[in-house]
Amino acid sequence: MRCKDAMVTMVFRCRGEDPVQKVAQLMQEMRIGFIPVTDESGGLVGVVTDRDLAVRVLAEGKSPRTPVGWVMTRGPMFTCHPDDDLREVERRMVEEQRKRAVVVANDKVVGVLSVVDIAVGEGAGRRTGKLMHGLSRHESISHLVT
Repeated sequence: MRCKDAMVTMVFRCRGEDPVQKVAQLMQEMRIGFIPVTDESGGLVGVVTDRDLAVRVLAEGKSPRTPVGWVMTRGPMFTCHPDDDLREVERRMVEEQRKRAVVVANDKVVGVLSVVDIAVGEGAGRRTGKLMHGLSRHESISHLVT
């Protein structure tokens, strides 16, 4: 299977100059927690997560008008190509402890691939269990350290 077989192509995006409140409202309305930040041509410049908003806006007392570009995660970003082998991307997700990948083709965002997309994909079964085990093992260890 290829990434294009499991990725979501309806991708909500924002720009670096968009206010964080607008992005938070979009996340709430669409029930998502991750949005790629793109430039005018659709190229990936960062990502903003619900965690970014909580930690870099709310916890620091920033204004709801703060531009997303000031609080987004810049990189290195986890990306893949639509024609990449899905098993290889799964392996990288576990290795790099990432739950989402931005799918990029011709320097433009064309999709998003998450562990949920892999879990519900055709023939996922045992692979999903291994992927989730690899990702959750890191989270368990980090919780024990604190």
